[in-house]
Amino acid sequence: MRFASLGLLLLTLSSCSKDSEGAGGDHMTATDVGDALDERAIERGILPDLNNLVFAGRFETRSELGTDKFCAVDNGSGTYKIGVLAVFGPESKCEGQGSAKIEGEKVQITLAGKGNCSFDAEYDGVELRFPGGVGEECESYCTSRASLSGTSYFMVEEGDDGARRALGRDIERLCD
Repeated sequence: MRFASLGLLLLTLSSCSKDSEGAGGDHMTATDVGDALDERAIERGILPDLNNLVFAGRFETRSELGTDKFCAVDNGSGTYKIGVLAVFGPESKCEGQGSAKIEGEKVQITLAGKGNCSFDAEYDGVELRFPGGVGEECESYCTSRASLSGTSYFMVEEGDDGARRALGRDIERLCD
């Protein structure tokens, strides 16, 4: 019985790498089939359209330490006013405001006010991920034992109005 299941699995996997014939007699590769499935998922709203990402909004990630927050307000010139709060307990956090520019899935983040802090993050239409190392220049935005490195935020509410509702700790409204 195990060998039959293994054989079926291998047969299925091998068929993924071979060409298959489409409805119109065209040959479709596994990549073509995957692209077609992605298109249908985008049309139905299951996957975000990477060519038309909505970045303005309120993002959050909840943990036992607190709620991390990120917000972005579109300023109409291709950049966004942003705010961020990464929580590491009642007294430990990173918090700041600045600007962002989005190009495809790359987001250029710049925090201003406590020093030069700039880095590239990734955004897939649902989750915003900061890199594993944001650099020492960003430490001025954090208390001891806190860092923006490796934090992530999920879109919870689209639009500028939602972004303006994001509350900080020392900064009353992260995106005012």
